[in-house]
Amino acid sequence: MKVCHTLICFFFLFSLQDGSTGLVSAQLSVYSGIEGENVRFKCSISSYRGRKFFCKEPCEQEDILIETTGAPVQSGRYRIDYKDGVFFVTITQLTKSDSGKYRCGAGPSLTRASYKDIEIIVVDAKLVGDPSAEKTIYARTGGSIVVECSFTRSGTEMFFCKEECERDILVGTTYDILKKGRYSIRYLEGSPKEGFLYVSIDQLTQSDSGWYRCGLDRTSSIDPYQRFRLIVTDALTTSTPSSSVPSASTETSNQSGILYVRLTLVVLVIVSSLSVLVFCRKRTCKAKSEEPEPPVETQYDFVTETDRVYDDIGEAGRSRSPPVEISSVHTHARYTRPNGDETEDYYNIDTASNS
Repeated sequence: MKVCHTLICFFFLFSLQDGSTGLVSAQLSVYSGIEGENVRFKCSISSYRGRKFFCKEPCEQEDILIETTGAPVQSGRYRIDYKDGVFFVTITQLTKSDSGKYRCGAGPSLTRASYKDIEIIVVDAKLVGDPSAEKTIYARTGGSIVVECSFTRSGTEMFFCKEECERDILVGTTYDILKKGRYSIRYLEGSPKEGFLYVSIDQLTQSDSGWYRCGLDRTSSIDPYQRFRLIVTDALTTSTPSSSVPSASTETSNQSGILYVRLTLVVLVIVSSLSVLVFCRKRTCKAKSEEPEPPVETQYDFVTETDRVYDDIGEAGRSRSPPVEISSVHTHARYTRPNGDETEDYYNIDTASNS
């Protein structure tokens, strides 16, 4: 069976220590990894003790991602190390943009180097084993998903469908790769007993939510299909089951960060308001304490008593002296001290005059 028509004539499957899927031929080795995880692969190049590098096609000088002259080295998400005299490349925290073709190289220059061609496929999920096991993938509208379906045998017919697959066949083909509208399907054959099917949907909408199947040779009862559930939402997913893909976890972290920022702003506003309130209250109290004390109140009470005294001179019938008017003036003063106590004082002034 032809695989990737122009590039690959024969594949065989081998396993790496980190569990990444590797398909290799004389022309190209294909590796897959789940978004957010790591992928590590072997660069099988004839022994060379000088310069080694890893680059993305077209592999010009500016496309070199990491290089070394011998010792293990780390550069960002890329690492070169050695085992049994062969060098390995590791890419950490995979993203969808990491999908594509690369080259491992060894030699004094780009034009005088031995190369090994590598392809990396970053997927949202890998389906292996019992199709009855539920696998849920969370995605956002406008995005895309890629799913790897693994089978314990090869096949000649591939299909990708929705729900029960009676009428909703999205893509069905006997070719190794086919794209139909927003849907695509690609088949890579490993050993005679292994097959890998990659299905994808682009420009997701909420109506894409539902159950899907990917499989080989629908008439067969052995490993007929793998099954997964897709949930497409407009907003970031706040929580996902353990079977969800890492991209959903990344979205949850982003939303938690946004919530944290909002809560921080609310706290800052409350603290600022309280500070202004306390400041105003202090200024009001200070203004009251600086007001001058009220003047001392003095109250005067004047009381006048007039007595007429007649001085009898002589016997009855004889003239009397003019009456004398005696006035007594009583002065009363009341004081209010600064501490609030009141004091009263009395003064007497006597005056006399002839009427």
